Amino acid sequence: MEVRRRRNEPDKSLDSNSYYQHEIDEKTKRAKDAIGFRHWIIFILTVAVVYAGVVYLHRHMPPVRDASSFENFSEDRARVLLKQLVGLGPRPSGSVNLEKNAFQFIQDRIETVKSTVDEFGVNRIEHDVQRPSGCFDLKFLSSFTLCYHKITNIAVRIGPKAGPSGNSLLLNCHFDTMPDTPGATDDAVACTILMDVLEVLAHSETELQNDVVFLFNGAEENFLQAAHGFINQHPWRHDIRAFINLEGTGSGGREILFQAGPGNSWLLQTYLENAPHPFCSVLAQEIFQSGIIPSDTDFRIFRDYGRISGLDIAYTKNGWFYHTEFDEEWRIEAGAIQRAGENVLAVVRAILKSPYLSQPARFEEENHWVFYDVVGLFTVYYTVQIGKIINYSACLLTFLMVLRRFSKKLYSPSDLIIAYKHHVVAFIAMLITMLATIAFVIQFDLVMCWYKMPELVGPLYVLPMLIAGAITHSYYADNNKIKNVEMVQYDTILISFSCILFVMTHLNLASAFYVLNYLILPSLKDVLIYFLGLFGIVRRVTPRVLFYTQLFCFIPPFVFAAYAISQCVDFFVPVMGRLGNAINPEFIMGPIGLVIAASFILFVNNLFYISRRMNYIIRVMTCLFAIFLLILLTTKIGNPYEYSHENPRLRRIIALHSNRTIYDFDGNLVQTDNALFVHSLDFRGASDLPSHSFLQGSMAPNCTGIVDEYCRMPYYTAIHELFPPEHSLWVPVPSPVVMPNPIHLTLTSRQIVGNNKLNLTFEMRGGFDKMSLHVTPLNGFELSSWSFTDIDIEEFGRRQTYFVFLTYGFEAPEVRNFWIVLENPNVEKLADPDAHENIEIAAAAHYAHGHWQDTETLKQLRAMIATRRQTPEEAVGWWRWGITMIGGRAQLVVKTF
Repeated sequence: MEVRRRRNEPDKSLDSNSYYQHEIDEKTKRAKDAIGFRHWIIFILTVAVVYAGVVYLHRHMPPVRDASSFENFSEDRARVLLKQLVGLGPRPSGSVNLEKNAFQFIQDRIETVKSTVDEFGVNRIEHDVQRPSGCFDLKFLSSFTLCYHKITNIAVRIGPKAGPSGNSLLLNCHFDTMPDTPGATDDAVACTILMDVLEVLAHSETELQNDVVFLFNGAEENFLQAAHGFINQHPWRHDIRAFINLEGTGSGGREILFQAGPGNSWLLQTYLENAPHPFCSVLAQEIFQSGIIPSDTDFRIFRDYGRISGLDIAYTKNGWFYHTEFDEEWRIEAGAIQRAGENVLAVVRAILKSPYLSQPARFEEENHWVFYDVVGLFTVYYTVQIGKIINYSACLLTFLMVLRRFSKKLYSPSDLIIAYKHHVVAFIAMLITMLATIAFVIQFDLVMCWYKMPELVGPLYVLPMLIAGAITHSYYADNNKIKNVEMVQYDTILISFSCILFVMTHLNLASAFYVLNYLILPSLKDVLIYFLGLFGIVRRVTPRVLFYTQLFCFIPPFVFAAYAISQCVDFFVPVMGRLGNAINPEFIMGPIGLVIAASFILFVNNLFYISRRMNYIIRVMTCLFAIFLLILLTTKIGNPYEYSHENPRLRRIIALHSNRTIYDFDGNLVQTDNALFVHSLDFRGASDLPSHSFLQGSMAPNCTGIVDEYCRMPYYTAIHELFPPEHSLWVPVPSPVVMPNPIHLTLTSRQIVGNNKLNLTFEMRGGFDKMSLHVTPLNGFELSSWSFTDIDIEEFGRRQTYFVFLTYGFEAPEVRNFWIVLENPNVEKLADPDAHENIEIAAAAHYAHGHWQDTETLKQLRAMIATRRQTPEEAVGWWRWGITMIGGRAQLVVKTF
């Protein structure tokens, strides 16, 4: 077989050290049989077809089963309860909708299930309503403390007729919601899935081998309180050996297994072997557990407080609807519930039969599995140890291949250095292009212009960086002096991925599989060419042979890349709408675009060196980019937000009509005001809100001289680090805020403990089911301990202001009594504590549901938003009314003691 590669020298004689040779056109200085425009079109079309196929498979749903048979899961049955729950509207913990109406719907279904179990007489069923109270510390977004009083849990246990087996599988969902959202996907759909799984098990004609505990918890949105109450206080907790938690951060789509463990790798293996519609990735697990996603689930509570291993599964599609008024039942497409139900039922049945369920837990065991699905068709999984062997072997073989090239003098180390110079310069050019694009976006107020249409990330970021990379490599191709340059450039791809793979494997990152998949098949290109020549299919290795074999070898990596991009778009773009003011999202989406563009250029860089001149293609791409920018600047396509009935992509805001009263150390009232406390949950911030007296009537709060980290603002939760006061609005309004249960905070005792400690005891009355305390020690004092939790200050983190979130569910406490011990490490003996300020406490109450939620001001604001967001063409800047709002009335009382 004669093998040829382009050289720039017009010498047609055969050089013994040249692996590929071609005739060079004297006029163009290019190989006469170089690939051209047509081949690049084929390449682009192939990528487009692969991406379209991946998106289709990613969105494909199984057929819905009817309700006639209880042998299998039925979406039709599940939707009955889902419509009932969502039809109630928002169901925050403590609301009538949750504590009475939703509670009764679930109770009625459970009574029906109990009758079924009794009728079949094969298994037994137990039912319990738990109303726990307690406190715990949580580090999420910030460090804060949570206290709950008589929140609601509904628990059902089904198992063998003879009695508890001593080994239970816990299935968890929550039926409460955030304020102002009907919570279809978060998380009513999970409860309806579990209810139908329960009904299928109830109709079983064979005895279950172990117990299943179904927990319908009523206070997850209060930062995981109901799960904490169950796993720390319920008597059934002692028999639980594993759990499955179902969640939702979007609306419908495919549910993903995004974290498993810790330890007990058999649990993950059971899912991988039995789920009929797998969707999972150890990459997703490592990303979520890194803490970069502003979300958390009950998985954390069962893991940290119950020391139990489990599976965390969630819907993530259409995250624009998450925690908004648009999380509705009809938005969950047909088949989405069916596939999740079939997966859960199959895995539950397998776990109940598993001998591992009764074995001692291996909680400290590290993750044993590398796992991922291939576009939902099947799963690939193997142990981490086998993965290390495969990864290191792939790296070794790659470097052995390079050494063989050296020995045959096909190229030299200096050639590789020059090729890497090409890559470095191309990457720097793309990086500069990315930064220039970000600067352009900021300058022309286009921040988050891709939010309503994620596809814009392609032409906005990826396209100009592709142009920059193409120009760089085209320049070096025009001035090339390296022999076998295509081989050198191609091998640098393999060497680069080998180095990345080696580092990730050394760091014990199971997600290194992703890089491995980019390395294996591309490294077989020469092998493929050899066999094509061996069987006479290829007589001469031309640029076109190289092109088609490379295209064939790169199809699997393109599949994985397209799958990752599709998931990235589904998940990360909506998250930018609630990421707060801490970081400009352009510095997240820009680097994502850089990774996509740089990967693509890296994949195809060698083809530039066996292609005709790229000038025409680069000009076409540049014209397309210029046309796109013109459209972006002159049409509404660049508006970040847009309302439509089917796909609302809106700005999130929280608006609290607040009454604030501030008292001095002597108990004198020094300030009282009524205002709208407004913060926007994305980076564009409250200052970008539309011009109206309710939204732009004031500057940001003035926190000068205020010690309270929360700037004496009635924050609903401890989110001031994502949404700092200076990026919020405090808009004075004339209408007073009527408080049905005003807060009364009094100091009942002040005692010196030892030499430098001070014990303060308080009584608090009034408020509502969502309250908070801002505890700020003053004048050298530090928090030592308090009655809420056995706080470990070093682990919790010493703070300027400590945040306590207080809630109740089924029943309100008549009074809240608590004590706080302060310590002043700077003095040997305390002076008279009655003579100076020791602590500032701001107590807030939030009315986020029911009759007292909305004031007339809030009703006007809601009506205005609902009307104006539907007519963005009404006036210039009217698109800013593309808003969805969580609102309520609030009271804040600030006192110094």
